[in-house]
Amino acid sequence: MRKIIYIVFLLVNVCFVNAQKFVSDNLSDEQILELINMHRPSKGGEIPSDLKYRLGATHVNGQYHLTDEPFIIEGAKKVQELGYGILKLWFYKADGQAHGYKYNSEWNLIKTMSLKELANHKYYEEVFEMPFKVFALNIKDGFAGESTENQTKNLKRVEDEFYDLTAHFLNKYKDREVSFILSNWEGDWMLRGGTSAKSQWRKDSVSPNSPVRVKNMIEWVKARQKGVSRARIAFNDSKCKVYNAVEVNKVYDGIIHSMPSITTSVLPHVKVDMVAWSAYDGKSNDGVKMYKGIDYLRHYMNPTPYMKDKKVVFIGEINEHENRNNRTKTYVQDFVDVIMGVYLAQDIPYIFYWELYSNDTKTGSKRQDKVLKAQDLAGNWLIRPDGSFGWAQKYFNNLLKKAKN
Repeated sequence: MRKIIYIVFLLVNVCFVNAQKFVSDNLSDEQILELINMHRPSKGGEIPSDLKYRLGATHVNGQYHLTDEPFIIEGAKKVQELGYGILKLWFYKADGQAHGYKYNSEWNLIKTMSLKELANHKYYEEVFEMPFKVFALNIKDGFAGESTENQTKNLKRVEDEFYDLTAHFLNKYKDREVSFILSNWEGDWMLRGGTSAKSQWRKDSVSPNSPVRVKNMIEWVKARQKGVSRARIAFNDSKCKVYNAVEVNKVYDGIIHSMPSITTSVLPHVKVDMVAWSAYDGKSNDGVKMYKGIDYLRHYMNPTPYMKDKKVVFIGEINEHENRNNRTKTYVQDFVDVIMGVYLAQDIPYIFYWELYSNDTKTGSKRQDKVLKAQDLAGNWLIRPDGSFGWAQKYFNNLLKKAKN
């Protein structure tokens, strides 16, 4: 009864920004915190029966492997074995192979290979045949940065690449209820030019070329979306669904510091199917900052007409490291419980944990060529190098078991 009364109170007293969701500015932090706690699984929050198809993991660039199978296939099978029904992968070429999948693999990719041709590679084909409901693919292709040369030609190529890839999925899997989300990695880093020191904008040191970068980003997002939308019109009888998404990773730089950001400088000027949040800048002990960030994204984005009545914001990355900052099992599992309280309260459609195998070293040094051991790694894993479950995975195991009951 208490839960029903509180929800009614919220519905009556909250001002809606649009038809999607109320904006958390109209709630006090105490009200948001109570809502989060009400949805935390450890405090009796209801676990949706379809959690398997809303919670998943990313598999890319892990610094160890457990079998002799091609790395991308090994990881996809492991994610499936863990009980997840959604999977996130990287989907672009680097030095003759698919980025992030080097172990036990013979990719033999050529430089001129298209996205559609990459989707037809035997490794990706085998993964796409696995019974996942959602494949999120991070695609790095065509953003011009500060360049103003050959933009028309470049944008047309990007649009056509996304058209061909979308058409391929819609046609090949037309009799299967499966979704492909075509996204990018951490768009705010792309907007700034990378993750190096010179790209670490501050409110008093934003690049003077930021207007050009913002303009190019807007045009790039539009080109990708146009390719996907065109293909959906041409292949409108497919059970398969393909969505275009923009991933952001610096929501609060735009909100608090008025810096150029994907959230405040790009999303208001484009129509896009979905927005993913690599949500590390939303981390806090109580979850309130995470909750508000989701509402900010819903406020600033403009969903395409195709997304009418669909959920449009999802979590592209989030984690806590086991091997840094003297973390304990209690700390990690409490953090995961808090963010799940946020995501369930906000009815987030997809949550991708970062990641299956740890990709980062404990010290943050450059990637190694050798297979690393647990003590060398940051501990952002679901499965450790010895095959045992990480603390986050043990927590998720319990959630998935309860979701079946």
